Amino acid sequence: MEHFKGSLTDYSLEVVIPALLSRKAQGTLRLERGAQIRYFFFRGGFLVGEGSNTPSEHLGQVLVDLGLLDAPRAALAFEAAELAKIPFGSFLVRQQFVELQRMVEALEHKAREAFFDCYNWDTGEAEFTLQLPSLEQAVELKMPLTSLHRDALARKREWKMFRTIFPAMDTTFRVFREHAGRFSEEELTLMKRSETGATLAELLACGRESRIFVARRLLHLYRRGVLAPHRDQGPSHGELLQVEELLDAARSFVDAGKYDHAIAVVEQVLERGPVPEAHALYREAEVKLALALCDELFSMDGRLIFEPLPRPLPSSLTADDLYLYSKLRGSATVRQALRTAAMGETAAARSLHRMLAMGLIRIAPSVEGFEPERKTDPYGFQPQVRA
Repeated sequence: MEHFKGSLTDYSLEVVIPALLSRKAQGTLRLERGAQIRYFFFRGGFLVGEGSNTPSEHLGQVLVDLGLLDAPRAALAFEAAELAKIPFGSFLVRQQFVELQRMVEALEHKAREAFFDCYNWDTGEAEFTLQLPSLEQAVELKMPLTSLHRDALARKREWKMFRTIFPAMDTTFRVFREHAGRFSEEELTLMKRSETGATLAELLACGRESRIFVARRLLHLYRRGVLAPHRDQGPSHGELLQVEELLDAARSFVDAGKYDHAIAVVEQVLERGPVPEAHALYREAEVKLALALCDELFSMDGRLIFEPLPRPLPSSLTADDLYLYSKLRGSATVRQALRTAAMGETAAARSLHRMLAMGLIRIAPSVEGFEPERKTDPYGFQPQVRA
């Protein structure tokens, strides 16, 4: 693939990345929007490096956000790495401030979130050059571009659906705590901020996690009927008949014990606007699904064994699988990890079973006196007993 330069209006990543993939191009993709610049380095169908001029995306800040390094040590280490003329990540690994595996996971997380975000850029400039910076001393990344592109498109569709439900960033919410039931610390924070009049834009910016995780938690609270937009608008007159048909289907799925199917159908209803019966059905299906999962998940507590992630990562492994893999390692129980996962309990359960089938997670035999190992979670959770 030859050098090109153009507007992101014409060269969106949905167009550019398949072209890079088809030729297994080697080079640097530079994306600029306003004052923000990002660089992605490709070789042989893989993303091998990433850079950004945004302070919040600096590796030191990312490591602090993920709980892998404290801020004072990160600042001192960065100065030392600059003096030694060694890439910051490599310096931290050499000095044993961060384990190599943790560093790779943090760099992949950083690159993945930046890459996904750029799929939503529809203004700015894109430029591809055949030159690559020297990556010899850097911590090596080898992320399959095929799976990154697939997950980025899925993430973009997710944001499109979110903005269909919440089109205005200045939207504020009413809070109905009586519908909250069980909620995580992150959900409680969103509820409290909503009660003080925080706008959607402010809520999306308030989490330590990526904006997509905050958006998923907001959607979950909305579907349960805990949050209602002040400028809410139910289904139009022409949609009411279809809504009733969908609700009938959801009730049938609940009666048949197919709770995950019921949840999926109710979500379609709630994309059209708040419907009290749909909120109630969602809560009912969610509770019954949790009870159905309870015994199975309880039997896994303390018995999960996590195999090292293969490098490069399998293309069948999604970004959400990686998120849950990390979260399981840092949670006291499997149930807690699935219940507090930003992807939602149903999707998290599916992801867990997928990783079990792939052999990335195994269940140890039930042995009396089994002592769970302690793990450090690369996404910001404190070390706790293995799930």
